[in-house]
Amino acid sequence: MAGIYLDNNVGLKIATVDLSAYVTSITLTQTVDQVETTKMGDTSHVFSAGLESSTLAVDFLNDWAAAKVQATLQAAYGTSVTALIVPVRAPSATVISATNPLYTVSILINNLTPVGTGGPADFATSSMTFTCTSTVAYATSGSFN
Repeated sequence: MAGIYLDNNVGLKIATVDLSAYVTSITLTQTVDQVETTKMGDTSHVFSAGLESSTLAVDFLNDWAAAKVQATLQAAYGTSVTALIVPVRAPSATVISATNPLYTVSILINNLTPVGTGGPADFATSSMTFTCTSTVAYATSGSFN
């Protein structure tokens, strides 16, 4: 796989359910708190990494069928579940590698947009941002399937 690719085949599993076909946009933002550790005699502020506080933002095309978007999210509402994200999801078997890493994180399903947004001529969509409740694990081997 080339180092530069279209962002049109990202893989997403939430609570073991593959929701990739319903994702129209996805952003995993890794963030750590900056903790000031400046001491007497320092000539500038000094900061160290604190706790991780990452987020996963996803725009979905809504589907209310069993084991689809809304059923999966509704069943997990109010709990933390595992999310797997891979930059390129192949149609049959996704190969995890240095150029197609696997990100694994626990997310708190703390908000839902069950009816979604849109008008009479629009697809029903939902935009949600989930708080990560674990550090983001980065792997160059493993399995998405």
